[in-house]
Amino acid sequence: MNNEIIIANPIYDVVFKRLMDDTENARFFIETLLDQEVEQIEFKPQEYPIPTDIVSQLPPLQLPGAMTFFRLDFIATIKTATGEYQKVLIEVQKGKKSLNIMRFRGYLAEHYRRVDEIAVPFVGLQKIPLHIITIYILGFELKHIPTPAVKIAREYIDLVTNTPIVAKDDFAEQLTHDCIIIQTSRIHRSIKTELDALLSLFEQNYFVDRNGHFKKYIQPSNNKNIRRMTEVLSYVASSDEDRQLMETEESIRQIVDGDFNEEMQKIRYEFKKRSEENERLTAEKKQAIAEKEQVIAEKDKQIAELLARLNSK
Repeated sequence: MNNEIIIANPIYDVVFKRLMDDTENARFFIETLLDQEVEQIEFKPQEYPIPTDIVSQLPPLQLPGAMTFFRLDFIATIKTATGEYQKVLIEVQKGKKSLNIMRFRGYLAEHYRRVDEIAVPFVGLQKIPLHIITIYILGFELKHIPTPAVKIAREYIDLVTNTPIVAKDDFAEQLTHDCIIIQTSRIHRSIKTELDALLSLFEQNYFVDRNGHFKKYIQPSNNKNIRRMTEVLSYVASSDEDRQLMETEESIRQIVDGDFNEEMQKIRYEFKKRSEENERLTAEKKQAIAEKEQVIAEKDKQIAELLARLNSK
């Protein structure tokens, strides 16, 4: 028997963090997307203060916890298809607009600089770069990828024989990474597999409020993992504190994305126009100075030629 319940939208950072605070939920999320067994998992949210220029545009906040952004990272030990154990850094990022690409690249650059202690046989603990897997949950669509979930995986190819190489090397693994992309707008309620069930939590339909914070969800009775996740999401939907945090996050995202209101759009447009005008004026000034210098050089040349003729008489 299926029961319809109200759950919070996990596309919001505050909701997703609550969901992933549960180790079993985090394990299920990672294992289902990677299709690999997770032996151990450690959740490492990264919190950052909200810039004061953004805070100044928000209404007075009662909750100090609302004054930070956070990113969601995991360090997991996974069991590979060959039976080997591998420690990897899993980065989860969410974005509503394609302009988030530079933010994603910035976070990825930080991760490539991170190291972790690994137990190396016959050597002991060594600080080495972790292999990276990125997971992006997008609120916009990739034009040429019509599926709700895609894995972008690397492959080793022998260029001489044009055949795959099965073995992997740490040097190559630490300089490249696999990627999983979820497109929430392409998720539709059609649950056939466990992956479908997981993705259905992120479907952006059946909302019961104007802002898309809460939605109706049919809770499956035969999937304990999904039931455990929906219990968390249902609790968050009923929490006044979490509701306020979601509203604050929405305001912050709107300001950051520049679509807070028409006035913000106008300010951004005027700033861009002034910047372009300043660049044009600077270019014109540089050209005028260059032309004056050329005129002066020509006059200096004429004077030098005249003096040379006078001296020769």
